[in-house]
Amino acid sequence: MARGRQLNKEEQSLWDNFANRIKGIRKDTPRETPIAKVAFHERPDNKKKLLANAYRSQRLTQTDSFIQYYKLFKKRQEQPLEHKSFITIGQKQAGLDTNTWKKLHKGQMQPEKILDLHGYTAQRAFFVLEEFLIRAQRNNIRCVEIITGIGTGYKEGGILKRELPYWLNRPAIQSLILGTTYPAQWNGGAVRILLKRNR
Repeated sequence: MARGRQLNKEEQSLWDNFANRIKGIRKDTPRETPIAKVAFHERPDNKKKLLANAYRSQRLTQTDSFIQYYKLFKKRQEQPLEHKSFITIGQKQAGLDTNTWKKLHKGQMQPEKILDLHGYTAQRAFFVLEEFLIRAQRNNIRCVEIITGIGTGYKEGGILKRELPYWLNRPAIQSLILGTTYPAQWNGGAVRILLKRNR
């Protein structure tokens, strides 16, 4: 096959110019697979957030309900009341019938709820105790037990054991109580309390 004629200098120059402008063929880059859209509540990380928010909302609702009750309770306690005698743990309280007192004192009434104050500071223990008793009486729980432990450092025991009798005589708490006793007479680290009915 005959070869074509050779290009002259002018033609060669034009060809070189043209060839230099041609870029190599671009290779196709692989396309990224589109990410499937997942509903907000179906994402694993958001499920935990939604559950946490739901639990927080429930707790806030319960807290609001308790706060409203607590305000009414406090308002009622601020009203003038007749003088009440000092509650002494282990002694029959005025207003409590003898048969009920004997059952409580002899341990025949078992606690429906128990509050263990081990590990609490005195200030924190008082507020926890007050809320516990108010909630219990509100829910018509009659018999509860408070555990303070014996404690060390003093002949009378630790600070929680020493302070509990005074806390039980605070007006807001005393008005809830029908009777108090030690479930184990040789161990003052726990006190069993009979609460009044919620009327």
